[in-house]
Amino acid sequence: MEYRRLGRSGLKVSELALGTMNFGNPTKEEDAFHIIDRAIEAGINLMDCAGTYAQGKSEEILGRALKRDGKREKVLVASKVHFPTGPGPNDRGNGRHHVIKACHASLKRLQTDYIDIYFLHRTDWEVPQEETLAALDYLVNQGLVRHVACSTHPAWRTVEALHIADRYGYPKFTCEEPPYNLLDRRIENEIVPMCREYDMGILAWSPLAQGVLSGRYDDHANLPPGSRGTLKPLYAERITREGVEVAAKLSGLAAKKGIGTACLSVAWLLHQSGITSAILGPRTLEQLVDLLPAADIALDEEDLNSFDQLVPPGGSVSNHFNSSGWMKS
Repeated sequence: MEYRRLGRSGLKVSELALGTMNFGNPTKEEDAFHIIDRAIEAGINLMDCAGTYAQGKSEEILGRALKRDGKREKVLVASKVHFPTGPGPNDRGNGRHHVIKACHASLKRLQTDYIDIYFLHRTDWEVPQEETLAALDYLVNQGLVRHVACSTHPAWRTVEALHIADRYGYPKFTCEEPPYNLLDRRIENEIVPMCREYDMGILAWSPLAQGVLSGRYDDHANLPPGSRGTLKPLYAERITREGVEVAAKLSGLAAKKGIGTACLSVAWLLHQSGITSAILGPRTLEQLVDLLPAADIALDEEDLNSFDQLVPPGGSVSNHFNSSGWMKS
């Protein structure tokens, strides 16, 4: 496992990170413990969570897992704020009230004194960024948060936040966490150049395009029972005919190299400019183990050109930004 510098933070993070969205639903706690232990054993040192994953259960499971045998000190814990955490009008968004309240709730669930990287899960168009950044500054000064970051933000909005941070002396975002995979390469147009220019790391979520690039789907119109695409219309929208066709062609490339399709997809992502880490979101221990070799796969120029022929740089055949409300297809 190699470690890459996370933007301006100076943190070194593993090129594979462990996403915990499935913990608590559908992954049971005991199985999640095995996944976390195996990830740490493999050298993964970044655990990515959010206060809204499985209605807070993911953080609770991660907290209990890391409390055993001093595991908390071996890893970096990331969490997020933005989406609703309750029925009230102030139980959501990036206002000072919700940011601080949600952080305290996450700390309690995680059974930790601090969060290493605290993300704004999405941008909030109704709250001035000055207010949001002031709240994050408060959390950092209180020692509750060590680094701040953003997820699935438009490039211009992130740059605005960086300038506001400069003006008032607030902490700057150390990284962006966007969706990125072979089927949706649009971050290459603006977000990647912006992160390189402003020294921000990139943690990519959905590297397997919600399972499409693992060969899970044969037909975009007939989804397997229990698959993520059957859980929400938002997820189903990301599974397209074109995406399934690209995945089938990628499987052919993987077979020629003697590599699993999912493993090859993650390896490709790790070869892309500006990428710090790929966030894996396994439901089972077997899924994690199958993906770990991706960090050791070397791809040459001919291999990378083959990917570009499937989906051109900056292009997309699937919309993984459909939870953002701002990216246009």
